[in-house]
Amino acid sequence: MKNIKIVITTFLTLVLLLSSCSPDTYSLDAVTDKADIHYDIKQDFAVDPGGNTVILTNKTPGVVLTWDYVTGKSNKATETVKYAFKGNYTIKITAVTGGGIVELDPVTVTVTQDNLNYVDDPLWNLLSGGVGNSKTWLLDLDANGVSKYFMGPMYFYGTSNGWLEGGDNGCYGADCWNWNPEWKGNTWVAAQGDYGSMTFSLKNGPFLTTDHKMMPGYGQESGSYFLDATAKTLTTSNATILHTNEYENCVDNWYSMKIMSLTENTLQVGVLRKGSCDGAATLVYNFISKEYSDNWVPAVVVDPNPAIDLNGGTVDDLLSTTTTTTKTWALSKDTPFNWTDLNGTFLNNWNSVADYEAAGWPGYVSGDQATVVKNKISFSDNGNIKTVDSNGVEKSGTYSTSTDGTNIITFNGISPSFPIGSSWATVSTTDKNQWKIVKTAKTGNVVTDIWFGKRDPNKSEYMVFHFVLTN
Repeated sequence: MKNIKIVITTFLTLVLLLSSCSPDTYSLDAVTDKADIHYDIKQDFAVDPGGNTVILTNKTPGVVLTWDYVTGKSNKATETVKYAFKGNYTIKITAVTGGGIVELDPVTVTVTQDNLNYVDDPLWNLLSGGVGNSKTWLLDLDANGVSKYFMGPMYFYGTSNGWLEGGDNGCYGADCWNWNPEWKGNTWVAAQGDYGSMTFSLKNGPFLTTDHKMMPGYGQESGSYFLDATAKTLTTSNATILHTNEYENCVDNWYSMKIMSLTENTLQVGVLRKGSCDGAATLVYNFISKEYSDNWVPAVVVDPNPAIDLNGGTVDDLLSTTTTTTKTWALSKDTPFNWTDLNGTFLNNWNSVADYEAAGWPGYVSGDQATVVKNKISFSDNGNIKTVDSNGVEKSGTYSTSTDGTNIITFNGISPSFPIGSSWATVSTTDKNQWKIVKTAKTGNVVTDIWFGKRDPNKSEYMVFHFVLTN
């Protein structure tokens, strides 16, 4: 009897184990038969005697059709296509069903006449050079790291931004913002190099050829395109625009984009970045025409001189001339540092130590205030300078000021430097051992505040250090 119980127990255990290990079974819907997918492709000869207008209609509920109509792609339930040039156009149709992807039989339509009214538009002419012509465009970043028109090869906009000459500064919804980085200070945006060229043509058809020199996976492409001048959109087929490898996997569709701006020399197009790549956004690629690039001559750029109040005197008077012939300036305990553009406009809205703390990343906190004010610099009218930092370290040297109105101070034998509390930021000078007076402020009739600027070697901005008069 004991052996029988053991056998029964073992048998039941095996049954339980087998049942617990049985995998769940799933099934997909049966693949939809092509015969069950209905659609219409009709040429509207009433509109165009040559059959240039073609209406594509999906008549199957629950199924999404993707139309590849040579000059572009669409998954709209009803799409109206306008062919400007005569010829045979083979429309490829893909159905997305519950059972998977179904490739339908292609349909060829014949257009017997040109209707150039569909490409006779200022935007078509700007993009391609007009009927019978072609126009070549380059990404605005060359092998030498030079951007010839824009500040860099690409900008970042919100998902609701679009055509920049319309709407409210190009805003057409709730998600509107922009960041236009200068490439020299943000080289992570795009690798330096020759990205190749792309050519939009209207010679016997709207054709696009692209030579991707920085993306071997693409190489040379030949396809077609369609510009919707009303909606300000651009679609392409079998060829993509020049773009950067950094965002290759962050865009689902490189064949559909917004036209952000278009002039004789410049083109900006935007593609949608996926939300999984630091949030949804419009990646805007900046192009210049090859003709503009070939004729471009670097301009002699001179930094502007921000308007500052010298209280009716000179820079030397501002820094040092008092009854004691020496002025001492201490680093501000409330707003010791910031950044400005080249015209002296602050880039961060920091008006108190609480603003630094709220931002977090500057690393400056209220506990630093007591030590920061110990950083002092003294200018004497005989050209001597002395500094003492918050650690009690004293240094001395000389200084000279510019006489050409640039408000630049050059140091000799000393490079003023100060720690800014627990922050990672420090006060320092440029590679030429200089500061530029970027801003001043008065209390009554006396200039009591100076922002000394350190010019960034790459970005068009200054890091500024705020000093307050102590005597």
